[in-house]
Amino acid sequence: MEKLESSIQEAKKDATLLGVIFLDLDSFKSINDTMGHSTGDSVLKMTAERLSSCLREKDTIARFGADEFLILITNIKRLEELKKITDRIIGVFDQCIHVQDIEYFMTASAGVAVYPVDGEDPETLVKNADIAMYEAKAGGKNQIIYCSPAMKEEATKKMKLTNSLYRALDKNELYLHYQPQVDVKTQKIIGFEALLRWNNGEYGMVSPNIFIPMAEQTGLIRPIGLWVIKTACKEFKEFNKSGNKSITLSVNLSIEQLKDITIAEKISEILYATKMNPKNLQIEITESIAFNEDYNILKRLKDIRNLGISVSIDDFGKGYSSLNRLKTFSIDLLKIDMDFVHGITSQSQKDRAIIKSIIQVAKNLNVKVLAEGVETEEQFTFLRDNGCDIVQGYYFYKPMPASEIEKLDIMEAYR
Repeated sequence: MEKLESSIQEAKKDATLLGVIFLDLDSFKSINDTMGHSTGDSVLKMTAERLSSCLREKDTIARFGADEFLILITNIKRLEELKKITDRIIGVFDQCIHVQDIEYFMTASAGVAVYPVDGEDPETLVKNADIAMYEAKAGGKNQIIYCSPAMKEEATKKMKLTNSLYRALDKNELYLHYQPQVDVKTQKIIGFEALLRWNNGEYGMVSPNIFIPMAEQTGLIRPIGLWVIKTACKEFKEFNKSGNKSITLSVNLSIEQLKDITIAEKISEILYATKMNPKNLQIEITESIAFNEDYNILKRLKDIRNLGISVSIDDFGKGYSSLNRLKTFSIDLLKIDMDFVHGITSQSQKDRAIIKSIIQVAKNLNVKVLAEGVETEEQFTFLRDNGCDIVQGYYFYKPMPASEIEKLDIMEAYR
């Protein structure tokens, strides 16, 4: 950092550019975990030697911490010069590293910040190189990416949103909508999916695709997830005053929540506090959770099922399922991913064939099938004709607040 400070002063005086490269080894932790820290140290040393060998004498490289390196490229007159050097750096990882007669194939993700465009002080340049590095990670790893104004703006917005999310519950910015689920044969509502919404004071409505991953990364999904279950149970009791046991309330559960060893106990406490019949509650999990190899995750799912709660697999067909696991993992419902449903309208024969196959597999296993994202009559007709049990989507109902369900008085059909 001292070298970077002095290099900035020189670049300012000479009107030249300099580049700061933040490089992180991809999946390095697995080497430490499987082969031990001694082997990991050897890999780090050899990586450092190779990186040093492709730099010029006037450049500086330092191990910043763990498996991260900072590289300073000085006295650059044109951006093309910097690009040639960064290409050499990422090319270092084309060859494997030999440690004790074992080959280790490494890749790296790197971000580049350029003085003065991306900052005029050491902290800002390192921060922006770090932002670009994470962009490289998110984009598939094994690449080098230059920082951009849009990247910096997005990172700032994400930080502000994350900070706001910590206070969202206290500020009553979170609320639930419910999308009805319709029986294909009777075209009557037989269930509701609880959907979390966030109306932020500064940014307005924030997409769940943005804030749910934030909640999972920060651990906030645990308190927020419990709030969702408790609030959904309370509101469901209000609009299901008749206590009809055949109507289900579906609530999503993330893998981060299932890492909580007391999750089943906490859900049981919510059921007791809200006087919710467990027969009415259904937990939705993603395909990746259902086929997770972690014994503890599977045990917690079984503990939840033992409370009398049913389990459904959301977005089925989108991940990498093992059909063999379906016969050993007890589920009550498969939800077909909406991307396949949308393919019905586009006349995609592959999407139609996949939907037919999923329905057939479910029937053979005596499991019900729900198609989500149903928006047209053509989609509904195809699903009905091919034996789908339940549909969910704008063709019948949009998500709505609990108060709207009560106003529509649609629950009268079950009394």
